[in-house]
Order: sequence, then C-alpha cells, then structure tokens
Amino acid sequence: MNPCPCGFAGEADGRCHCQAGLVDRYTARISGPLRDRIDLWVHMPRVEPEEYVRHAAPEGSTEVAARIAVARRRQLERSGRPNSRLSGRALRAACALGPREQSHAVRLAELEGWSARGIERLLRVARTVADLAGSDAVDCSHLDEAARFRSPSGRRCGYEAVV
Repeated sequence: MNPCPCGFAGEADGRCHCQAGLVDRYTARISGPLRDRIDLWVHMPRVEPEEYVRHAAPEGSTEVAARIAVARRRQLERSGRPNSRLSGRALRAACALGPREQSHAVRLAELEGWSARGIERLLRVARTVADLAGSDAVDCSHLDEAARFRSPSGRRCGYEAVV
C-alpha cells in the first residue's frame, strides 16, 4: 500500500504535497481489524539512482534461501510446525520469554494499543526473527525488530526501540 495517494509521503525529497487529513483518510481505508491480521508491513523507500548503480550487489538469493531453510528447520524441530501455524500456549512456549522480555512485550503492546491478535502477531514474527538469528529464545532485540514490522498507521508514536 502506498503511504499516501501520490505515493511519496515520508520521502526525504519532499515531493509529497498531500495534506495531513488526506493522508489519514487514505490510510484509514484499511480498517484496524484488517490491519491487525497482516503480520509484516515493510516500508520500501526509494533507492537513489547513484546508490543503486555504485554500490555493491545485495546478498544473493542462494544465501538468503539457505538461511531461511535453516530457520525453517529449527521451527519444525522445535514444534513440528512452522511459526506461522503456532498460536496461544504453543507460541508463547516457543518464544521462551524471560521476565524481562515479557515486560518488554507488554510495554510494546501498551504503547501501540495492540489487541491480543496484534500481540500474537508480534510474538510470531519475533520468534521467526530469533530463528533467523539462530537464537533459542526471543530477546528484546527480536521483539523490537518485530515491532518495527507492525502496521505504520496504527502507530501512536515513532520509535525505534523501547527500553
């Protein structure tokens, strides 16, 4: 979904001239409950031509696919199914959150006003982030990374991490 009708909101070059009310109405076209059902919201900023042409090639598909295969194997060995199929107690057990991580997850959820469904999505994505990092337990950095993937229009404030 574009960030606004013209597609340029949030870009550093200032090309967007949409009024704030128009941007809000545009993003409100997708209801909160529907947004809550989407696990990953990724902002893809425009790549400047010079950066694209002069910088080294990104990581290759083969390397990425191998890392994903390892993470998926970890998921299947741990619970017999991928993280996308975990919910409730099984998901919380797979996350293995300690007291500090539990408090952190609660703070994130309260800060953003997430529903139980939103919290479950956070935990599912955080568990996958931890699997990609080779970690047996979800830590605060995994929760923060997962939180950055939540719906941008549902945000009450801009943050990078909650300490």
